Amino acid sequence: MTGKTERYQEILTAARSVLAEKGFDDTKVSEIAEMAGVAKGTFYIYFPSKLDLVLALVREMQGKILSEAEKVIDLKVNHFEKLVQVIKAAFIVMESYRDVFPIFNAVSAFKTEQWKAEKEIRVPYYNFLKSLIENGQKSGEFHCDLNAEMTAILIVGMVEHVAHDCFVYHSDYCIDDYLHTIDSLLRKALKG
Repeated sequence: MTGKTERYQEILTAARSVLAEKGFDDTKVSEIAEMAGVAKGTFYIYFPSKLDLVLALVREMQGKILSEAEKVIDLKVNHFEKLVQVIKAAFIVMESYRDVFPIFNAVSAFKTEQWKAEKEIRVPYYNFLKSLIENGQKSGEFHCDLNAEMTAILIVGMVEHVAHDCFVYHSDYCIDDYLHTIDSLLRKALKG
């Protein structure tokens, strides 16, 4: 890593720690800078605001989800099994962000610019799922009458809702319970 990349990551790591402990509203930029070992002005060189910092964490998480999803493509299994594995991978990555997941939820619920930016960050993941669904349709494995783009958006929405339920609201159900139900639901919806 270059010095600039290292510094960026140091600030991001420190911010995640402080945000997890104090929440978005109670976190001060000066606390993040101090933990990262940088001047407050240095923080602002990398992140113009705390909101930009949260977006960077969301971008990092989404990047890891997409990276894990791309590993599934080469598996020698059918399209449905690939889809299930992509969903499992998303949950694993999201669970690794459970310390700051409530912040993602709270900030995007109240800040329109955050919600719009998060939507843009998801576009590559939506496109990845859309392509996976279209390939399943071309192979005859999935119903051809489903709109692949809308189906991808609905799957992402379902997965994110479950993640919020588990990591923000501390559901009585575990991820495996949800995965079993998602598997059954998608099997019926996509394959008939």
